[in-house]
Amino acid sequence: MPLAPRTRNIVIAASAAAVVLIGGGITATALLMQDAPEPEPTPTATPSPTPTPTPTPTPTPEPVPSADLPASTPFHGAIEAWSGADPTRIASVMPQIGAAAHGQMAAYIDAPVVSEPIVALQTTAQVTAGDDYAFTAQVRHSAREPEEVAAAILVGDARIEIPEINADWTELEADITIPDGVTEVSVQILVEAPVEALGIDHVSLTGPDGENVVVNGSFEQVDAEWGIRNDVLILREQTAGLAVSLPDGEASWNLSRSGEVVADGTIDVDGGMGRIPLDDVQQGFYSAQVTDSSGSSIQAPLGIVAFDGAHIEQDARLGAATHVDQTWYRDSASTLRALGFGSARNDVLWDQNETTPGQYAFSEHYETEFDKFSANGVGLLGIVNYGNPLYDGGRTPTSPEALDAYGRYANAIAERFDVDALQVFNEFKHPGERFTDSGCGTEPHCYLPMIEAVERHVDGAHADIPIVVGATALVQADWFAGLWDTGAINHSDAMSFHPYDPWIYQRPENLAGVIRDANTTMDERAGSRIPIWITEFGWTTGAELGQQVSYDVQAERLIRAQITALGSGVEKFFWYDLVNDSPDPNQHEGNFGMFEQRRSGIVALPPKPAAYAQALLIAALDGREEPERADVGDDVFAYRFGGDDPVHVVWSLDGDREATIETDTPVIVTSAWGHTDELTPDDGSVTLTVSATPLFVSPVGEDSE
Repeated sequence: MPLAPRTRNIVIAASAAAVVLIGGGITATALLMQDAPEPEPTPTATPSPTPTPTPTPTPTPEPVPSADLPASTPFHGAIEAWSGADPTRIASVMPQIGAAAHGQMAAYIDAPVVSEPIVALQTTAQVTAGDDYAFTAQVRHSAREPEEVAAAILVGDARIEIPEINADWTELEADITIPDGVTEVSVQILVEAPVEALGIDHVSLTGPDGENVVVNGSFEQVDAEWGIRNDVLILREQTAGLAVSLPDGEASWNLSRSGEVVADGTIDVDGGMGRIPLDDVQQGFYSAQVTDSSGSSIQAPLGIVAFDGAHIEQDARLGAATHVDQTWYRDSASTLRALGFGSARNDVLWDQNETTPGQYAFSEHYETEFDKFSANGVGLLGIVNYGNPLYDGGRTPTSPEALDAYGRYANAIAERFDVDALQVFNEFKHPGERFTDSGCGTEPHCYLPMIEAVERHVDGAHADIPIVVGATALVQADWFAGLWDTGAINHSDAMSFHPYDPWIYQRPENLAGVIRDANTTMDERAGSRIPIWITEFGWTTGAELGQQVSYDVQAERLIRAQITALGSGVEKFFWYDLVNDSPDPNQHEGNFGMFEQRRSGIVALPPKPAAYAQALLIAALDGREEPERADVGDDVFAYRFGGDDPVHVVWSLDGDREATIETDTPVIVTSAWGHTDELTPDDGSVTLTVSATPLFVSPVGEDSE
């Protein structure tokens, strides 16, 4: 890709202060180092004026067509001679391979959440005091149109502003004079607010001898183990690729779907790294096989989804259950974001975090992984679970002392973490010692004091955090009726159930009636309503108890359940769960995940088709709200999202059926497996054949390819 015209910054460090010369709309300021000697006073001499260069306007980059966004892939590895910010502060700091300004690698910084300015990437350079140095760097980010980027490059105390940039490389320049006594300067990429897919390359600080003193300034030296190095395996269609670390030489690859090879080729691996280009492959769910020059092979499933921008936009309505105390959930925050999830639901076990009365020391796995969630823009639905041996012998709290401690612990969670909501206990109505071994029992009047305790302690400083109640195993309609009779709705912000009831597990469309009945019960027994959240629901692919479904059926039911729930007014839906909890493919409880556990040679979690379906669904809805049931044909389930720019999701359970959707403009019909067709309306509508495999019917946008 050709480079954009160069921009020029001139900075001259004087003895007592920095003289800042501004050119081209970019300002670089070189200040004296803190340990520089104090200047001698100058009596009465009149200083000579410093010549000021004629400013050169900064050229504004031209918009980049969608098809020309850089085909570059983040590469999970360590950039030698550079250090990156902790992933609990910045979501992603890593190399990227492909479409670099120089060589094949560049640096990649992605930070959807930045609470305060932070150095994302830095190194040091050895310099000679008093010498003049020329600084250059290439920068880009994911936008088509030129945009401001909340980042700057610091060389020592010199600040080089980044102008409006887009996906084309733009070169920055600055002349810097090293103050007396200084022999080492830092080179830092400072991020001051959220940035998306910021690229840095070819960083150079060149002295009078013409040598670049920035070590590994083009980021070509990367330390990575053998295998597929993508951080996630849900890829954007227009820029899809596999980042690989393999022996030098020719590597072969192929991509198959349903056992049929749909693409193959070879790449030349250079310097132990390579990129397999998949940007000509249509969206869908595939299996990739890569064989290196020595004959060693690796396989990985992957999903390719068509969406605009660097990431699928996160949907606050959808999330997944996680178990960060388990090793296979470590570093799963980027996976949640890649699917477009806005939240994650996780236990915050009381007995782990309060071992001395009134003192809270959260386990490392909670602090580290929840902070990574936050850095990736993923909020936490924290489950205030279960008993604590310090109170009531570890049973479900019932005494005034234990209940007060339970409420204080809930507030401690809100104080420490980026909490979207707090759930009061989990499956309280579920029989079993682990859940409700208390003197009171499982009836609603035993649960109410826990709700009141959480409200009492959380509603002060954290009144904006919703309190979610119920979270029952199964729908438990009669139990909720009794709960509303206690007045609990006045202390609650959302109700929740886990609808594993057989008639819903086998037919998720029955959620619509359950949701309607739950609202009616609130109207009749409480006289008001609070939002309904489904905080746990999913299907297992494990055969142990004979309740399993195939991978494909799991994916299709995910779409049917989530669309039915959202279309019926559910405010949030959490899939159970993100990752299989067992490597045994037959184990019932261990195979609800939409990802398998990690494999040797693959950094990313291997997606099941359900993960692909989830990403496709969120990308298709693209944040559209205003859901409603649509009448498009006999025996057809259809929901419409969006007002003047609608997306319909349609399917049938009684064989092939015809659906007719009113539209005056062409539409794209996308199956649950990514296949697309464009239909042109005839007399104000389009007609299509639907089956149990859901279809997304979307308007053809200006940027459709």
